[in-house]
Amino acid sequence: MVPLPYAAVRAVVVMALAAAILPASAAAYSWPLKPFDRPHPIRGSFGDPRYHLGPEGELSSFHFGVDIWARDGQAVYAAEAGYVHAYAARLTVTARTSREFGYWHVRPVVATGVRVRKHQLIGHVIAGWGHVHFAESYRRQYKDPLRKGALAPYYDATVPTIDSVRLLRDDGGSVDPGHVSGALSVVVGASDAPPLAPPAPWNVARLAPALVWWTLTGPTGALAEWYTVADFHDGLPPPSEPYGWIYAPGTYQNKANRPGNYLFWAAHSLDTSSFPDGHYRLTISAADDRWNVGTRVVDLQFVNGVGVRSLSSAAPR
Repeated sequence: MVPLPYAAVRAVVVMALAAAILPASAAAYSWPLKPFDRPHPIRGSFGDPRYHLGPEGELSSFHFGVDIWARDGQAVYAAEAGYVHAYAARLTVTARTSREFGYWHVRPVVATGVRVRKHQLIGHVIAGWGHVHFAESYRRQYKDPLRKGALAPYYDATVPTIDSVRLLRDDGGSVDPGHVSGALSVVVGASDAPPLAPPAPWNVARLAPALVWWTLTGPTGALAEWYTVADFHDGLPPPSEPYGWIYAPGTYQNKANRPGNYLFWAAHSLDTSSFPDGHYRLTISAADDRWNVGTRVVDLQFVNGVGVRSLSSAAPR
């Protein structure tokens, strides 16, 4: 375990405050499948890449729930009590707290307007889907069901991995880490094994991390810069951080017999000439919903002809 940077610490504080201010929206709830009191395999995580016409383009989007492995035809139950809105292949249950739970790829057995009890049968998994897409929203904002204090019980001791790091020029060419100058872009591959592997052919599934960030340590050992790449811990990214800003080309979701590939734009045209020449350490970190943290360090040599100056004025952003 490594010390968390300011960005991650801030995220923890924000979530703790939110839980204190809005206790109803943070109350734990059970699984929508039997047994209710045991974890079930997850084959798709909150915030992972989704697209319909291609890996890029207007229909690329972030996954707004989690995919819970289930057998075709398996019974699905209400995680919380509430009022039903039923559709042909999905339904939602709205609790009195205004928290809404969505169950996709499910054939409802209850009608719109009916109030269901907690753990009441609400439908069955539609043939061919093999999972329930389970989503939670509060005040029209989707929340990560695997965050602490939500879907329970959920245990995770696996550590995310930084699978690859690519250093790029603006023209797409590779950058020699021992001779870095000008604008630097960084693409990071990161993934996390699910704590319970789904049955084949989904047993190779990998999850997208809930949080990815990096820090840059300067020649004097001082923090030169840090940046939060992606943060799905509590909700989806704001409109100011669209899909193509976070996920790089080549990214794709889990499929049967094929693990997902999660490539993140860690840095977009970082101006290395704004830092003094010298040796730097780029530390890339990824965390899951239970704050297991994996890291990878890349040594860099900045050579822009910039003289040494104090980094004490460098502020995190």
